[in-house]
Amino acid sequence: MVYLLYGNENTMIKNRIKKIRKELFNGEEENIVNFDLDKDSIGNLIDEMNQMFIYGSAKLIIADNANFFVSDIKSRKNDQIFNELLSAIENLDENTHLIFVVHGSKISLKNAIYSKILKDGKVLEFKDIQKSDWPIYAGQFFKKRNISISQDALNELIKRANNDLSVFNNEASKLILYKINNIELADVEALVPQNLEDDVFKIMNSLNNGEKKEALKVYYDLRVKNIEPVTLINLFSSSILFMLNVKNLLLNNYKVDEIAKITGSSAGRIYITQKNVKNYKAEFFIDKLTKLAELDKDIKHSRIDRFVGFERFLIEY
Repeated sequence: MVYLLYGNENTMIKNRIKKIRKELFNGEEENIVNFDLDKDSIGNLIDEMNQMFIYGSAKLIIADNANFFVSDIKSRKNDQIFNELLSAIENLDENTHLIFVVHGSKISLKNAIYSKILKDGKVLEFKDIQKSDWPIYAGQFFKKRNISISQDALNELIKRANNDLSVFNNEASKLILYKINNIELADVEALVPQNLEDDVFKIMNSLNNGEKKEALKVYYDLRVKNIEPVTLINLFSSSILFMLNVKNLLLNNYKVDEIAKITGSSAGRIYITQKNVKNYKAEFFIDKLTKLAELDKDIKHSRIDRFVGFERFLIEY
């Protein structure tokens, strides 16, 4: 069997590979050969596929970063290496199984090897979990394990995971180990680290829109949660660097989708950032970075109270 696993949810891809391994070997010694096609040649992969099956119940070949699936290699029929790969797939021993992995959501539907796997193998896409689907996924996670969790605890856990499946799974598993059952909001607040990036993003949006009262309100909430100004300085610096990067890309006529791809951010975040930076010159953000660096130095040398200093930075922004 030949599989093509692709998508942005790497945790789901890893879990599916684990499931395939379990089905193939069922507790027996695993015969697995791994390739990273960013480093290993397709020729070496073909040689492994063409080797005679010798021992065990099965052999599994995993070809990670199979990025040739994003292009239309049908237009490259005369390219010998891809003809050889297609031939190796067609003649793969029935006890040898192959998994291609692509870490991305775009696959060329005209790709000849994709078409072959779609016809005779399995193509599985692992999409990002949409915001509206998170309560369903999170609820099922605990239900499958017969674990009780209150709704407010579940909502807070989802919020702190920040749409990152790997973070959610790790933190949810940690909660189960700690509490075993009947997980409450207090357990999540005590054990799961807060996602501060969203709060910092809210403060920066408010400041750039001239809404200092709203920015200070979020900051005071963070004070209550004992978030240190030095931590916020680092996050603010990263956020301002991000805005400066977006500003420069906009000045070079890049579009929202292109900037999202370059920065690894969502188009929605780039759209909001674009609105926030359009009325400011690049020098404005450089000045704020300089002031944050000076504030960080003053705090660490005890020249200023850390809370007073950071609040002053927000007021004078």
